[in-house]
Amino acid sequence: MDSSLETIYPLGHLTVAIVELIILLFAYPFFRLSKNWAMIVLPIVLVGLIYDNSILFSSKFIGEGELLENLSQIRYLLHYITVPLFIVVAIELASASEAKWANQFVRVSSWLLAFGLAGYDVIKNFVGLELKPETFAGVLRYVPVNGNILIITIIVTVFVLLVGIGIWVRTGNWFWLFIGALIGLLGNALPSAQVGTLPGSVSEFILALSLLLTQYHLEDDIDESIPAPEPPEGWECGEYSGYQVFWKDIRKEGQIIYTIYQVGSHKNGDFVRIYAPQEPYRKDGKLKLITYLHGFSLCLPQFYEKHLEELAEKGLYVFFPDYQKSDYPDFPKDNETLETQKTTRSTLKYWLFSSGALFMKLILRREVNKQELKNFVKQGIWKGLRVVLSTSLFIVVVNIISLFNREYAKNVVSMITTVIDSLISSPKEWLGFAINSTAIGWEKLCEHSKEVKKLDLSEQEIDFYVFGHSLGGLLALSWPYSLKENPDKKLEKFHPKQIITGDPAPNTIMGIPKIATVILGIFRFPFVTEPLKIKNTGTELKIPTGILHGNNDKIVKPSEWVKSPRSQEKGSFFDIASTEKNIYFSTSNKEKDLIANHNQSVTNTTYYGNGFMKNFGGAKDGPNAYNYQYIYPALLAVIMDDVQANELKDGNGFELADFQVLDEPT
Repeated sequence: MDSSLETIYPLGHLTVAIVELIILLFAYPFFRLSKNWAMIVLPIVLVGLIYDNSILFSSKFIGEGELLENLSQIRYLLHYITVPLFIVVAIELASASEAKWANQFVRVSSWLLAFGLAGYDVIKNFVGLELKPETFAGVLRYVPVNGNILIITIIVTVFVLLVGIGIWVRTGNWFWLFIGALIGLLGNALPSAQVGTLPGSVSEFILALSLLLTQYHLEDDIDESIPAPEPPEGWECGEYSGYQVFWKDIRKEGQIIYTIYQVGSHKNGDFVRIYAPQEPYRKDGKLKLITYLHGFSLCLPQFYEKHLEELAEKGLYVFFPDYQKSDYPDFPKDNETLETQKTTRSTLKYWLFSSGALFMKLILRREVNKQELKNFVKQGIWKGLRVVLSTSLFIVVVNIISLFNREYAKNVVSMITTVIDSLISSPKEWLGFAINSTAIGWEKLCEHSKEVKKLDLSEQEIDFYVFGHSLGGLLALSWPYSLKENPDKKLEKFHPKQIITGDPAPNTIMGIPKIATVILGIFRFPFVTEPLKIKNTGTELKIPTGILHGNNDKIVKPSEWVKSPRSQEKGSFFDIASTEKNIYFSTSNKEKDLIANHNQSVTNTTYYGNGFMKNFGGAKDGPNAYNYQYIYPALLAVIMDDVQANELKDGNGFELADFQVLDEPT
């Protein structure tokens, strides 16, 4: 035997198995959208073919013996059961092509016929099956002692061939099922003892692929339209200056305290929520505005809502942009969590479907008739393919981890995949969106106030501030850098007077699960390859700056900002150019269940559940002492009382009662 064949055949089976796995990513999600439950046969057949080729490839590593013989028996059983099911698929395709003979009676009968033939094959050929080892071209396999002709396989393939001819005639141009069936017939007719197993495996794959492509061709009107989000009761909606705007008045004792405006969508990457006070706070005649930047993947206002409401009640204008494109609902229901949310996004099924959609685009050069994925594909094939492949790999790896920690793995998958589309963009672009959305939001708010309230806000002088938590904290600290890099006259009033942050990260990938950053790095995501670092952006930060950190922060450790004197390093805090800067470290108080971890700024983490968030910055079901004594009063002191962010202290920025704040971490 030619030694080159001994390499080609095993690798050929491995290649076929891998390609079949890719095709399965196409077959299963397409079955989900198909109007026909009979099409579940194709994913089942592909699973059988993947198993078959995997065993043929790995047989020489397994070696001759009982194990390989038992695995080979499963090969034959799957073959005897699945091949007759091609009859069901062929008749369903004939029906889809409007063949008159493929009526309801024939379609139902096809199942009975398929199961009957499968039962006959199992009884005649599998029961009492005796196998013997045989090697051809480096492939060790077990074959029946008494070889038999695969009569049913040939009959089924001929039937599919005839159906293929009929579809070709009726459609006038679709001949691929005929070609696939012809190749399948020729491949099964070749004697495996003389040519080996590879030609037959390739022909079976081509037959399955031709069936799948024919299904897509005949059912290309499949559509799953995504209904526009409907706001819950209490919200109003209107078209205003080219924007669809939602708004809701918040009242106390019958009086409007502030109005919430909401524009855009998380999924489209243009979501902004604005809290506009009914009676704005003024200092020296100036209005007070603040942009509030969320942490990585914490894009819902509800993660910080109590704090946002508190600021609005004090008379401050608050802008909350989702700077990451995410899959969160635009109007989550009260007490909605990841468990109760009904969505197809951020799940294994969704990403399998996306894989299939991209496969259609690449191989068939056809658009998918589903708006969501049309938008997805518009990003470009390479970008989209990176998203799908990296997400699929991430899900597979995390599902393995889930064997040891199910809840953590499930929530990590959701947290990463919820914002996976945004990771194609660099953090600099996120910051640019946050800045521009603030400017546009203020412009539209001014137009609205002038029209509705007869109040021209644009003529009012403003003091502008930025606050950010975690990743949003780094973006806040990098705000002046972005303004210098992208000069624009309309942004002049949005140069912050002071910046204050809660547990910021010194670079954008810090605090993200390591497995995610590794996989994203493999696929060259800009989030990883073009990170934002305070080392670079801090050179333009020359205004009063305050960092409120937690002494026991496990996500962004205090030592990332201030190094131990013994290390002979300074830490990232000293990359900030401002001479008016300070960093504060809150301590823990376990007696009052206070742990100075990463989520001190956050007010509600119930969306992801306490089990997960305890390991990801700290769980909360409402504000606690860190909010009321540390974050809230510090921010209010800076904005309302003009206390410099570097001069905060107990009684003048902090209202400490249950823990301490230190100048250095312990």
